[in-house]
Amino acid sequence: MSLIKTPEASPARIYAIYALMAQMNGQRLEIDALKKMIMPSVFASQNLERSETDFIGKTIPEMISLGLIQQENNFLEITDTTIPKGSISSQIAMLLPHTIRKRALVPEEGQNDDLGRIIAWYLSQNPYRAPGNWKEVEEALLKQLNDKMECSSDARYGQFEDWSLYLGFTTRILKQLIPDPTKVIRYFLPELFHDSQTHLIDTIVHRLAQLCPVFEHGSYRTKMNDIYGTEELLQNHLSQSTSYAWLRLQDEGIVDLKMRSDADVYVLTAQEKKYRYSEITWNG
Repeated sequence: MSLIKTPEASPARIYAIYALMAQMNGQRLEIDALKKMIMPSVFASQNLERSETDFIGKTIPEMISLGLIQQENNFLEITDTTIPKGSISSQIAMLLPHTIRKRALVPEEGQNDDLGRIIAWYLSQNPYRAPGNWKEVEEALLKQLNDKMECSSDARYGQFEDWSLYLGFTTRILKQLIPDPTKVIRYFLPELFHDSQTHLIDTIVHRLAQLCPVFEHGSYRTKMNDIYGTEELLQNHLSQSTSYAWLRLQDEGIVDLKMRSDADVYVLTAQEKKYRYSEITWNG
């Protein structure tokens, strides 16, 4: 089981099931009742064997593996404790992607390593020239890696695109996908700066790699480099996608990037321009 290999387990479907169960205020919900609530028109036709309901049965195991719910006999209940009980739909919509990201991208568990590897590869792409659709991604994978990895079909690519967007690693402009982890970094700022509002960039880079291992020095990114040589970053250089995210956060006034003469310098690159900074201040 994995999110990228289970097309039925889309972000929208996982959200729909979780949000519906959250309305039960901790009560268990029968699986057949869940199906009737989500697909009432199918059950109204009294054709309960139709494939339209198959996605529920195939999505449930993925939600169980993520620790969102548990199943006992034919009943389900929420086990996740990171989203407060009684949260309304808008709160769940905001918090659920971060909960899933933390649960899915755990190299030690290996459940969604395929998704972690392809996201790590995509974040190494130049956002200004990144492959933005299935045909371009297929060509780039074969050219750079001689391996399609888990994006071996249009359907698998669709899962990668849906989940990378939902988890905050990419964005879409005019139907073209581009790497953009700004949302992820913004979410992790309180954890990155939990002990001080200002840190050396080197400290933040390594903390981010621990929190989310698809970034530079993270285990997924390192593994991809070891196996495929996907990017040849010079020491203390950030990829263009990570650089773009930090520079965007600075433009938004959320962080300040500064240069200190007595500290190690990191190079951030945006298109052909290079910026040299040594520390980051989170404006809280």
